[in-house]
Amino acid sequence: MTKRRNTRELLVDEGVTAFLARGYEGVGIQQILAGVGVPKGSFYNHFASKEDFAREVIDAYERRYEMFVTDCFSGDAAPLEQLRDYFARLEEQMRDAGASAGCLYGVLSQTSAPHSEVLRECLKQAFARWRANLIKLLEAARAAGDLTFATDIGSLADAIIDSYEGALVRMRAEGSIAPVSRFRAVTLERLLGAAG
Repeated sequence: MTKRRNTRELLVDEGVTAFLARGYEGVGIQQILAGVGVPKGSFYNHFASKEDFAREVIDAYERRYEMFVTDCFSGDAAPLEQLRDYFARLEEQMRDAGASAGCLYGVLSQTSAPHSEVLRECLKQAFARWRANLIKLLEAARAAGDLTFATDIGSLADAIIDSYEGALVRMRAEGSIAPVSRFRAVTLERLLGAAG
């Protein structure tokens, strides 16, 4: 027997898709409601405002992302192979996602953070958790001898995130997965090679 999803979950799921495709400012509450097929009152029964809704969307996206990270970063492969596999799997997700391809953190950082201190703080924390996950993996790679002990692991994690997010911006602008593929094949490998 399948579990019936409640209205709140449906609205949040629609929010993830809509915000990824059109950004914070490009999405109205009416569009979210129409996508789910519920009346306007249903939205305000669950969320105090669009900003409150966006916080819930970020939380839901992060829960999904954490499950993905746990799956990618567990197993017996060497840490840098796990990292490469992680970005290969992200690239595959981008290829499959079509118009909603991208990173919600990056999209909302560009479209909401300049206007909402609350969302800026949520996104700052989300990026910090992503960075912490990468640092843990890179520290394991250093302990395994795959990165030098002189490597500034925090700066390397930052450079990886910054480069990947830049590739996603170009991907959206060009309507092509090529920038993400290039990040994986060139940028990531050069960053790791310089630290190796």
